[in-house]
Amino acid sequence: MKMRSNFAGLVALAAASPILAQITINENLAISGYVTGAAYHAAMDGSPDVSELEVDSAKLAFHGTFEKVTGLISFHTFDTVDPKLLDAYVTYDTGAGASVTLGKFLSYLGFEAFDYPNMLQISYANDLAGFVPAYHSGIRVDFAGSGGFSGGIAVLDSVYGPSAYEGDHDLENGVGFEGFLKYATDSTTVFLGLAHDSSGPADQFTADLWVQHVVGDTTLAAEILFSDIDAPGGSLSGHFWSLLAMQSFGQWSVTGRISGGEDETVGPDAKFTKFTISPAVVLTDNLGLLFEYSHTEFKNTGFDDASFLAAQFVFKF
Repeated sequence: MKMRSNFAGLVALAAASPILAQITINENLAISGYVTGAAYHAAMDGSPDVSELEVDSAKLAFHGTFEKVTGLISFHTFDTVDPKLLDAYVTYDTGAGASVTLGKFLSYLGFEAFDYPNMLQISYANDLAGFVPAYHSGIRVDFAGSGGFSGGIAVLDSVYGPSAYEGDHDLENGVGFEGFLKYATDSTTVFLGLAHDSSGPADQFTADLWVQHVVGDTTLAAEILFSDIDAPGGSLSGHFWSLLAMQSFGQWSVTGRISGGEDETVGPDAKFTKFTISPAVVLTDNLGLLFEYSHTEFKNTGFDDASFLAAQFVFKF
């Protein structure tokens, strides 16, 4: 189970605005980052239980601002991965409601964030294969329209890469495309993202729709994602869905989630259903603590069920 996490103070707008705090050095330079640590116990039938205590991620980012040009360079590590260059891009503001970005950046797709402090719980909604892309390189154009609409389109080295940190860097194999359209008000966000990857022997098309609505101290969200892979040996497809509710009680919050899906890349008719509860508490503006218990039921995967119990701290700056 790959772990993901939450910083409860950002819960209401986490998916819409995945932004960390920044320490200003001067008018042109600022830094931000975070460190997270977790203790967890994972059990799956037919496999040995796993219990660990570790510093599970860290990130350091440098933000540059120069008139119409901004830039970001960041370095990141998981507990099982050596430090990697993560973000590395520059953005030019055209001044007409549009911007152009060149470099290595995060995918448009996915309600759940890459950075731990912007998640609403610890683990992912999908316990089978992941169809949500992560980092890749290319050029993208983003625009902000009237009436709450915004969107963007990107041409990429690939949508999916050899790891979450990068695309395939090979344009001779083909390229990838992503685009999104979003409608947002003070309380509601609707996002539709599409991706097509032809940068290998298989073509993959992915569509992602998520909705978030905030009512007082309650946040409701739903996501559904489909992915179809047209490979030389035949076509494979998969989908997953997630329903989430978060209730805030001042410093404390509680997130509940039900998710499920089917994934032919794992096996014929492979399915899962997952139930998650995740309380969290904000200790200071920079420090949060959260907990999670999840139970997953599987079908046609070779095992029946799994459980996950964890506690995690998130320190951000």
